[in-house]
Amino acid sequence: MFELIIANQSLTTWFFDSWAELVVYFHSMSVTQWGVISASAVAFGFLCLRGNGLQHH
Repeated sequence: MFELIIANQSLTTWFFDSWAELVVYFHSMSVTQWGVISASAVAFGFLCLRGNGLQHH
């Protein structure tokens, strides 16, 4: 039981440390980098909507 508590605390610590690093990374991105990520997300979304062709009869 004690090991589970320690594992839970280290997992929680890892999650919050990772989240803080992600926030710092996002705040340091330039407008161009945000544009590239946005365009990639939109293109990926359209590719997902298109499907894979195996479903068409």
